[in-house]
Amino acid sequence: MIEPYNQSELMRSFDRAFEQFRRNFEDMLWPSQGISHRMTSLLPGLAENMPLADLEDRGDDYCLTVEVPGFKKEDIEIEVEENAVEVRGSRMAKESEKSEGYVHKERASQSFHRRIELPEDIVTNKVEANMNDGVLELVMPKKNPKPRTRINIK
Repeated sequence: MIEPYNQSELMRSFDRAFEQFRRNFEDMLWPSQGISHRMTSLLPGLAENMPLADLEDRGDDYCLTVEVPGFKKEDIEIEVEENAVEVRGSRMAKESEKSEGYVHKERASQSFHRRIELPEDIVTNKVEANMNDGVLELVMPKKNPKPRTRINIK
């Protein structure tokens, strides 16, 4: 007996095949990044829960940039300590459609959590946060900035 085709299972199979194709293609273009792709394939959901972040030492302060596309500033929570910062986000999307003899409802949620240890202590009450086009930026002044010396090459 032939099983009736299940549209949602067919779509999941297609998504898995496309994701595998994308990973293989990226491994071919950027071999050094292949390790992270293989790790996320071993731990499903890891990539979605770990937004990309850059920490820049600008001398007197640190600038942390976190990519959070699709999140609004109301969806994000930030906690700072003298030597670390935690960024969390959570959002939910709902879709509903009704027509004669047909009801369609879907819900999806997405969340992330990222804790970043800082090399030096910061002044927690002077941290500033801004968000623009899905990019969160935190400016964190250092408590005791270490002086830098420029060395000339002879």
